[in-house]
Parts: sequence; C-alpha cells; structure tokens
Amino acid sequence: MFKKGITEDQIIANMRDDFLADATKRLALLRENLAAARRRDCENNPIVTFRAEVHTLKGMGQAFGFPSLTLISRRLEGYLRNHSPEAFAGDADIDGFLDSIADVIAAGEEPDDDKLDDILDSLPPPVPEE
Repeated sequence: MFKKGITEDQIIANMRDDFLADATKRLALLRENLAAARRRDCENNPIVTFRAEVHTLKGMGQAFGFPSLTLISRRLEGYLRNHSPEAFAGDADIDGFLDSIADVIAAGEEPDDDKLDDILDSLPPPVPEE
C-alpha cells in the first residue's frame, strides 16, 4: 500500500488515464496542425511542429504501456522524413496514421497482436532508416 491507501495498481491506472488524456490532446493538436497546413493558414513550417508532437507521442507510448502508439508514431516519423511542407499538406495518407492513433487511444488499451498487425498493414509501408 502507498500513501492514503492507494495501491500500486491504482497508481498505474491513474498514470495510464493521464497518458490517454494527454495523448488525446496531442492527437487534437496534430489534427489542427495538419488542417492549418491544408488551409495554408500557418505562419511557421507546420511540418516541424507536427513532427515534434509525433516524436513526443512516440516516446510516451512505450513508457506508458502503449507500444503500438510508439510503432505507429515511428512509422509516421519515417514516412514524413522526406516530406516537404507542400507534400505534407497534400498527403491524405497522414490521416490514416492519425486515425490509427485515435483508434488505439479510444480503445484505452493496447491492441492484441492480430489487431496491431491489421493497423500496421493499413498504413503505408515503413520507410527504411537512413
């Protein structure tokens, strides 16, 4: 038992809930950033901000028990590696990555291996590391 009668399982569950809430906010920021790029309504290079959020989500996924989010985010990072701002704004495949991230977050739990394989198979193939 921990302070005030909170168990280790409760602490882990609370951290997981906090992570899912934060991941939901980050996903909304990713969608807003992409929409702004598509409207050409941004003052800076939107792909830089987008990549930074994806990178953060990638790191947090593994740490909080969602390695699938890390895998999807890593695949998205590789996919965007050589995108210009113009290509980024016009690429509909990015929505598929974001939808996959949203599905994992909405489920609130790590997908089983078969479901994860389906998710990854629905995305563009991995880009080889440079």
